[in-house]
Amino acid sequence: MAEIYAISDDILMPENLALDYTREILECGVKFFQFRSKKAVKNEKLASEILNLCEKFGAKFIVNDDVKFAKKIGAKAVHLGKDDENIKEAFEILGKDAYVGVSCYNDINLAINAAKNGASYVAFGSVFTSPTKPNAPKCGLEVVKEAKQILNLPVCVIGGINETNISSLSLAKPDLIAVISAIYKDGDIKENIKNLQKIVKNF
Repeated sequence: MAEIYAISDDILMPENLALDYTREILECGVKFFQFRSKKAVKNEKLASEILNLCEKFGAKFIVNDDVKFAKKIGAKAVHLGKDDENIKEAFEILGKDAYVGVSCYNDINLAINAAKNGASYVAFGSVFTSPTKPNAPKCGLEVVKEAKQILNLPVCVIGGINETNISSLSLAKPDLIAVISAIYKDGDIKENIKNLQKIVKNF
């Protein structure tokens, strides 16, 4: 069964509510949480507290983009884009047992290379129009299907995924479904996640 992969957002998850929101997410059984902050100076104390909370719930805490920040707070997992530190460097900084996800956009060759370099999972998107990244390139589900056939590692999908369109992802059988906006909609995190999980259960 596919797992919901929750991602934080500077606006949708304000710092004063971040710990409460994270706890609600984790109480729904979510096992993948990405700390995604685009601020010039990231909140080290908050990130450390969220990391501790994830560890308490047995969830993977993944830092977006910033390997050095991950190292600083003691995190062992990162998600990299094509412009971030390369995979090998991430393992050098965080250790051989690091968990490294890689954005492959709509390019199967990027995913093949990522797998060869030891990536822990690969992510494709945007599978739908994303409110968080409206200009992100689109990725058809046929690319995801192909990745599932040829790669021997988890495949994640991201981009504009919500309660109304998540069921169509069942055709591609992703392992991880990354969600941002749909988690925080109307401030009802638990209800939103449970609704998404209910649909995913039928994949």
